[in-house]
Amino acid sequence: MKALNLNRLNLHAPYSVWLVSKDNYGFRSSHDVVFRICFVDDSTIWHEGAVEFSILNENMKASPNDKKVRETIFSIIEEFFLCNSGILLYQCETGDNRQSLRDRLFLRWFNEYKYHQRYFIKVSSIIAEGQVNYVAIIVQKDNEHLDAIIRDFDHFIGFFTDKPSSNSKTD
Repeated sequence: MKALNLNRLNLHAPYSVWLVSKDNYGFRSSHDVVFRICFVDDSTIWHEGAVEFSILNENMKASPNDKKVRETIFSIIEEFFLCNSGILLYQCETGDNRQSLRDRLFLRWFNEYKYHQRYFIKVSSIIAEGQVNYVAIIVQKDNEHLDAIIRDFDHFIGFFTDKPSSNSKTD
């Protein structure tokens, strides 16, 4: 993944964003909540070009509905796509069993984002070890491989939703 251009990003983000470590960025809300945005190369579905995107509440403070947090996160996503022409994979954190709430919040934010029409987003739920997880892909709609990306994502998700049938024969 190519590093984000912080000078350009901070021209648009309501909260100042800084580099925490390689491919990890931070910002602090006016409610003193420190967020870390992480990008990790991911080859789970595609050999290259996919990056897992995470939003972490570093100091675990309650985060009231703050429009500037949403706008900062989407400024970071915009900057990611200006620097990288890939796929963002997003998974809601599951540590406190509030992943369904996070999924709905992120989708609401995404649909309210003024440039949402630039992107294709697809959310699916998978069950792993009895836990429901919400995963999504975010891809620019003008990506020449969009149809194949969606097909690959659907195929991958199918592994978690389709149970293999028993085809054993007895003679």
